[in-house]
Amino acid sequence: MLEDEEWAAGDWPFAVELAAIPEVWAALLELHVSGRDGRCLGCRSQVRIAPHWPCTLYRAAAHARRIAAGRQ
Repeated sequence: MLEDEEWAAGDWPFAVELAAIPEVWAALLELHVSGRDGRCLGCRSQVRIAPHWPCTLYRAAAHARRIAAGRQ
């Protein structure tokens, strides 16, 4: 899967902190999805082109979800 396989839990402090706030990582996963052009719909901007999906925020949220699942 494309999510964030290259990151280990201890390597990404942001995802570790985000794991404690499920309403935030869930919202990020819902908003940051791929558009028809393969770019992130949640990262739209009027001044720059959106990054290719999965974007950094999606990867962080997906990693936080996996961390949170391991805490249960």
